[in-house]
Amino acid sequence: MTVALMNGAQEQAIASKGFQKANGKLQRDPSVVTASAAWDKLQTVNNPAGFLSEPSIEGYRQFLPPRDFVGYGVDSPADCWPNSAKICLSFVLNYEEGAEHSPWNGDGVDTFSEPYLNETSFHRQELHGRRDSLIESMYEYGTRSGFPRILKLFQKHGFTFTTWANARALEVTPRYAKMLVDSGCEVACHGNRWIFVEELGGPAEEAAAVNHAIDRLQASTGLTDVPSGWYYGRGTLYNKYIIAKVHRDRGIPLLYTSDSYADDIPYYTEHPFTLDGEDDSGLLNIPYTVTTNDLRFLCDGAGFSAGTDFFNHLKSEFDQFYKEGLAGRPKMMSIALHSRIIGHPGRFKALQSFVEYVSKIPDVWVANRKDIAQHWRSKFPYEKPTRLTHADELVV
Repeated sequence: MTVALMNGAQEQAIASKGFQKANGKLQRDPSVVTASAAWDKLQTVNNPAGFLSEPSIEGYRQFLPPRDFVGYGVDSPADCWPNSAKICLSFVLNYEEGAEHSPWNGDGVDTFSEPYLNETSFHRQELHGRRDSLIESMYEYGTRSGFPRILKLFQKHGFTFTTWANARALEVTPRYAKMLVDSGCEVACHGNRWIFVEELGGPAEEAAAVNHAIDRLQASTGLTDVPSGWYYGRGTLYNKYIIAKVHRDRGIPLLYTSDSYADDIPYYTEHPFTLDGEDDSGLLNIPYTVTTNDLRFLCDGAGFSAGTDFFNHLKSEFDQFYKEGLAGRPKMMSIALHSRIIGHPGRFKALQSFVEYVSKIPDVWVANRKDIAQHWRSKFPYEKPTRLTHADELVV
């Protein structure tokens, strides 16, 4: 994690968990042994599945499947979507407002206000131990004004989307949780709070946060089978193992994870429980994106300035994917949104124009990720990989 992504009070908080700044990066401090850092003190071992795996800490393991630089290669699946659709569109709404860093959320006086993804800049200097009313109001804009615009647009066109909800955020806006369910949108999990999971005290505390997130999502939605999928974005190497274990312990099917940017269509990896010597049932990954993502309105450098920038980029990406679909190799396009960003009228117009554009084109499947996962699992059941394991690659 680079220092550019974390500074000030955040570095102090992370330091308390066993980190230090070195060579421009935050690295684990070898002089500090904490629950979350203890695995650094242990010798890396290769397990029978071929993973580079750390010994279990607090009953949990890091999940490091072998890297795959080829994937589907030049032979990606043909005719992979329902009704021979030429493209699958996956709209994702990141629902973070109300779950951000803030003493209002019960964070202690030694913590900090939320510095990320706001209209002052991509990163604003955080306030130590006190609330930042300016940033809090920008987050509130997302649910007060942005979300209603977005929901009405999708309802008008009969489109579904996936909500990556920080559980605390839905908890403070329960009326919207019910609206999402009634609109047929998926409520997936973006974590319990919108924080760096490294700020927690180790794998056991991370597992407790996963359980707390599920409790909150189920209470907000009234559903007992949510979430079906996860995207952390700020997780740890333990998160997939922990999520899989909590889901199994609670009897909630885990259909997919999305902490990957590695492909244009879903793909499988080995299941985390192979680390424990269990049979490999596969873990479905539905990739995400930071390119067709409205966060680029707030990025320095090569981001979006005007709404037309966003629309033109979305249209170009869609047109290319659609062309590949017509040629027999359909893909999936992810469109990532945040209510406090795309919900502003000038930017919203770009989303509206894109939705209207794709709604007039035939053979387009707009689906949430739960539906995508169920379809993919049915059409393409998991097959154990025949490639070299990571351990073999090291020998080569």
